Amino acid sequence: MMTRREMNGTLAAAVAAFFAAGVGTRADAQAPSQGGHGQMHGMSPVKTLMQEPLGDIPNPEVSVITLEVGPGTVSPPHEHIGPVFAYILEGEIENQVEPNPPKTYKAGDYFYEPAMHVHKMLKNLSATKVAKLLIFQVGEKGKQFTVGVKS
Repeated sequence: MMTRREMNGTLAAAVAAFFAAGVGTRADAQAPSQGGHGQMHGMSPVKTLMQEPLGDIPNPEVSVITLEVGPGTVSPPHEHIGPVFAYILEGEIENQVEPNPPKTYKAGDYFYEPAMHVHKMLKNLSATKVAKLLIFQVGEKGKQFTVGVKS
């Protein structure tokens, strides 16, 4: 069984490795800071672009998935039982997680969603092209990750 500290380190390393190539920019333009990941031989120093707590999740599991959002598609309101780290691979979306207002993200942008916050909507802003996201999600092993919002 992986400890919480090992899980945090593994997720941080995976996210840092993905963004290490310098392809990501955060839509709200926060300046990246130098992380504690050091430098690997032949590679530039790793920059921490985003760092958030994972929370206390029993029997944690990390999934890395791709999500394709069809042209003009809008997701229904829902919640995630664990935090979500998302990177926009293709397209342009509008995303809203309470209590924040909707924000627009394009290829190369990324965002964080805290656990159990109402994800009001995710909308593909194109009427003709698929939007594609790379998502790192943390949840409880064997349990559904996304749950509908109760009225």
